[in-house]
Amino acid sequence: MVFPVRASLFRLAAAAAFAGAGLFASVGSAATIVDFGGDKKADPYLQEGFSFDPARIVNGNCVSNGCLALNDNETTSMTSTGASGLFTLGGLSFNLLGKGTGNFLKLDGSNGTSLTFALADFAKNTYHTLVFGNEFANVSSVLFSTGGGGNLRVDNVSASHSPAPVPLPAAAWLLLGGIGALAATRRRARAA
Repeated sequence: MVFPVRASLFRLAAAAAFAGAGLFASVGSAATIVDFGGDKKADPYLQEGFSFDPARIVNGNCVSNGCLALNDNETTSMTSTGASGLFTLGGLSFNLLGKGTGNFLKLDGSNGTSLTFALADFAKNTYHTLVFGNEFANVSSVLFSTGGGGNLRVDNVSASHSPAPVPLPAAAWLLLGGIGALAATRRRARAA
């Protein structure tokens, strides 16, 4: 009769220790689209919890009713205004309009990722859509830039805020209780 009780007590203690091991929980965030349809004179430009600074938002050559414009060695930094300050860049659309050798879109993530998209691989005056895997996951910023003679538009930026860890205070007590129950079960087993 003691063994079934010990076995079930052991399973209960192990389950409590396992459940308590997750001391933090997080809530995921769905991707949102920044279409630059807001206040075009705002600098920095804020939409969907993201900031673009400095920002030059225009109406011409855009997929939606506004887009980010970069000309001739300009840069813009994208950051999150969310609680953790981290985000994942999922994709974007861009259009190369310039004629110079610096007509490219370069993306530099705070995680060290650097990607360049130039006329050699992408047709001029056509919107191209990029979808990223984990290249720009959990970054604090992404720098958009173009070179000398560059003229481009960026639109429909897809990004999601990285969740901030949410502490679960009860989990610590559950973990400690489970470890204590395992110790008590072991002590009873030795005494028997």
